[in-house]
Amino acid sequence: VLSNGVYKSVLHRALVNSERERISIPTFYCPSPDAVIRPADGLVDEHNPPLYRRYHYREYYESFWDHGLKDQSCIEKFTI
Repeated sequence: VLSNGVYKSVLHRALVNSERERISIPTFYCPSPDAVIRPADGLVDEHNPPLYRRYHYREYYESFWDHGLKDQSCIEKFTI
C-alpha cells in the first residue's frame, strides 16, 4: 500500500521438513492501531492515482487475522 503498487510483496509461507531441524526468527513491525496507512504522497499524482484507500492499521490487523490463510493476501479489501 505504501508504495502504491510499485513494490510487490512476496508470499510468506513455510514448508516444514520432517528430516531436518528448522529455525525461524520472526520479526514484525506493527504501528499504532490508530496509524493511518495510505500510499506515500510522492507516489501519487494525476498520472498515478492511489490504488488503495486510506485505513487505520487496526482495520488491516483485524482483517489479516480474520482472513487466515484462505488466499495469498488480504490486501484486496483496501483496493480502490
